Amino acid sequence: MSTADVNFDRFCVDDQALAEYDEQGFWISPRLFDDDEVDEIRTAVMRLIQGERDTDATHCKSPLPPFNPGSRNLIQLQYGWWVIDKLREMVRHPGIGYMACQFMKSDGTTMLQDQALYKPGLGLQAPVTVDGNVGWHQDAAHLALFHTQTFCSAWIALQDTNADNGGMRFIVGSHKWGFDETATNFSNPDLDGIKARYTSAGHEWVEYQSVLNAGQVSFHTGLTLHGSGPNLTDRPRISFVMNMMPKGTTYDGQGRQNNIGAMLGPNARTGDIVEDPLFPTMWPSQHS
Repeated sequence: MSTADVNFDRFCVDDQALAEYDEQGFWISPRLFDDDEVDEIRTAVMRLIQGERDTDATHCKSPLPPFNPGSRNLIQLQYGWWVIDKLREMVRHPGIGYMACQFMKSDGTTMLQDQALYKPGLGLQAPVTVDGNVGWHQDAAHLALFHTQTFCSAWIALQDTNADNGGMRFIVGSHKWGFDETATNFSNPDLDGIKARYTSAGHEWVEYQSVLNAGQVSFHTGLTLHGSGPNLTDRPRISFVMNMMPKGTTYDGQGRQNNIGAMLGPNARTGDIVEDPLFPTMWPSQHS
């Protein structure tokens, strides 16, 4: 995608937005993608989840069990851009990359990984459940194989999203608590138990429920605690996420346990820059 294809008026970040991001640890954008664009991205995500491919790279990084629309489990697939053309276009989106560059106060933006998320609808009459919960976590704790803790994630709503269908919740100001290597709780559905650990340590716990219309995007820092509850509607909640890092980020060999490091190849060394082609450049755009 070239800069000529993007209406940059939509992707402006003003001083107020930057101040909110710095103070809260997140920021909710106005609508960045119109109905047609939302439909294209949503279709691409569903094609990935249903096992379709546009290339011979039949093995994107996440395992791909047969899609079961009756499952109550959250589906999270990474590196869909390896196999779906539209998602490959998205991970080089110069508008999103430019916004992230400003939030991270960096010279440029490198794509770290994409995520396709499908949270099934459990129904209006579902009993109290943790099915589909995403535990309170820091992205940085899951990405401790890079020299930086400065990450920016863009979460694109592909339908109207709120508490009813398991929209994301942020803990206001939690990015100021610092890096927590134990905050790798994405797959832990016990939201109350994780919360109790932080509040018992004296942290003030203020939850913000994100409410987004289709095409809006939430941006958050790598240190901001966030999670979500179940989808209690009768339709799936679908989103596409881009985790980004500053241009020039390098590999830290202390993170050997993180399997993302395998993408750096057999000769990776501490200090190696992570860059194209496996970590695409988003901004400055290479196709301007």
